[in-house]
Amino acid sequence: MADTDKQVTVSSLPASDKWVIFNVQESGYYKVNYDDNNWQLLTAQLEKDHTPIHLLNRAQLIDDALDLARASELKYDTALSLISYLRHEEEYIPWEAALSNLGYVEQMFTRQGGYGDLRAYMLSLLEPLYTLVGGFEEHQDDPQLLHYTRSLALSWTCKLGYKDCVDNSVSLYQAWMASDGNTSAVSPNVRNTVYCTGIAEGGEEAWNFAWEQYLTTNVASQKDMLLSALGCAKEVWLLSRYLDTAFTEGAGIRRQDASTVFRAVAKNDIGRDLAWNYLRDRWDFLSDYFGSFTTLGDLVLAVSDEFNTREELNQMKMLKEHANDFTQPSAPWTKPLRRPPT
Repeated sequence: MADTDKQVTVSSLPASDKWVIFNVQESGYYKVNYDDNNWQLLTAQLEKDHTPIHLLNRAQLIDDALDLARASELKYDTALSLISYLRHEEEYIPWEAALSNLGYVEQMFTRQGGYGDLRAYMLSLLEPLYTLVGGFEEHQDDPQLLHYTRSLALSWTCKLGYKDCVDNSVSLYQAWMASDGNTSAVSPNVRNTVYCTGIAEGGEEAWNFAWEQYLTTNVASQKDMLLSALGCAKEVWLLSRYLDTAFTEGAGIRRQDASTVFRAVAKNDIGRDLAWNYLRDRWDFLSDYFGSFTTLGDLVLAVSDEFNTREELNQMKMLKEHANDFTQPSAPWTKPLRRPPT
C-alpha cells in the first residue's frame, strides 16, 4: 500500500469457506486483523492440522491475535481459541510468540479471582510441551532450538507451579548445595529456573546459600543470575532484608546493581507491594542514591508492571506529584496504557 492509500481491494481471494493469510511469513512490518469467519477458519485449521501453515505464520497469527486482543480490536475469546492448538505445537518460534504475549495476560490476572482458571488453561497447553522436551533431561546432541524450547517450557511450568517441574528444580538445587556450589551440578540452560525455584521453595537455608555463592563467585554471569534469583524468595522478611542490603553501602551489592535487586523483588508476586512501598517511602533517599531519574523511572516501571486498578493509578499520580518537586525529564513516566482484565 502506498502511504496515501486509505484502502486496497484484493481480488481473486479464496471462497468464503476457505481461510486466507496475509503478510506471508511476516515479510512486512504490520499487524493483520480478519473478520470473525476467517479467524474461525484459521482456528479450525490449526486445531485439525497446523502444519500446512508455515511456522512463521503460526507465530504471526498468535502474535497478531493476542496483540489485537490487548488493544481491544479483537475479542480475547477469539485469540484464546486460536492458540488452543498449542497443545500440538512443537516448534520454538510459535511458542515464544505465545508466551511472550500471554505473559501480559498472566500479569494482569495474578491478583484476580480468575487466576486459577488462567493458570489451569496455560498448564493444559504447556504440559505436552514439557513432556516433549523431556523435562530437565538433556542430551549432548540436542539441537540448539530444543535447548531454547526446553528453557521456555521449564521456566513457565515452574512459574505456574507445575509439580514435576518444581520437584525437579528443588532436587537439582539441593544437589548444587550438596556439591558446595559446583556450577556443573546444574546445566547452564536451566540455571535461571532451578535457582529461582530452589530459592522460592527452600526458605532461608536456600537463600543464604545462594547469597554466599553470590559473594564468592567471580563469574559475572553467575553473579547476575544469582542477583535476580535471590528475589524469588517467598518470605517477605527475606525480601525486605534483601532490599535493605541492596541500598546499603558496603553490604555486598554494588550501587549499579541495586536496581537489579529492586526489579527482582518487584516482579515477585509476594514482593511487589513491598517494593512499591519501599519506593514510595524512600523516594528522596533513592533519588540521592542513584542521582539519575532514568534509573528511578526504570524502578517505577518495574514495580507498576501489574498495576491495573483505579486505586493504583491514583497512587501513581500521587507519587508523580511528589517527584515533580525535582527537576526531571518526562521520559521515566512514559508507560503503555493497559486495560484491566474483564
